Amino acid sequence: MPLPNTVAIVQARMGSTRLPGKVLMKLANRSLLGFLAERLSYSRTISKIVIATTINRRDDVIVEEAQRLGVDYYRGSEEDVLSRYVQAARANDAEIVVRVTGDNPFTDPGSIDRVVQRLMEGGDYAIEEDLPVGVTGEALTFRALEFIDRVALTRRWREHVTLYAKENRHMLHCTFIQACHGLARPDLSFTVDHPHEYEYVRDLCDRLSRLNFSLQDLIALADTPVMVYPNDPR
Repeated sequence: MPLPNTVAIVQARMGSTRLPGKVLMKLANRSLLGFLAERLSYSRTISKIVIATTINRRDDVIVEEAQRLGVDYYRGSEEDVLSRYVQAARANDAEIVVRVTGDNPFTDPGSIDRVVQRLMEGGDYAIEEDLPVGVTGEALTFRALEFIDRVALTRRWREHVTLYAKENRHMLHCTFIQACHGLARPDLSFTVDHPHEYEYVRDLCDRLSRLNFSLQDLIALADTPVMVYPNDPR
């Protein structure tokens, strides 16, 4: 059976209030976006990667980075992220949409493959639960994304794209996959939202011997005594 056209849509903008410009900060001699795009390329189920940024002029540099990386891009609303996803997915004929945020460079391709595979077996939305923060795979069908776009009218639902599905499980066929033994570590976080988190992730990158590392490798490194998660200096 042919694989569905599965499009990983990476939302990214320069205007983060807590860490402006974080998506272009350097990780392992790449931009954070470049690092993430290469990680996503190891997925067996993703057909295409699209960086979905905004029409704001300050995000022109994200378009330039996408072009440098050879990755497609789409520009849409800064505030209405859900509409940006729908339009980007439609423009790329997506059958399954993988939601990725630009501040999660360690997004796990294996987790993405597991949720996409589950959708291929049936259903509207799938996410793998209890993984470390910043690595989780989540995906939904384009039909489900269009449905959410029609009914999710509050600002918080439109800002967070898949939040409606999580909070209204009875409205869609949702699958919440339990992380397997050894990977269920919600106590760990690898997202980049503050300067101290960026420094932590950068230090992890410096200690990883290859980009195609497994989630098991990442967790094992994070558990070593030398990798103590820094306290928020605020």
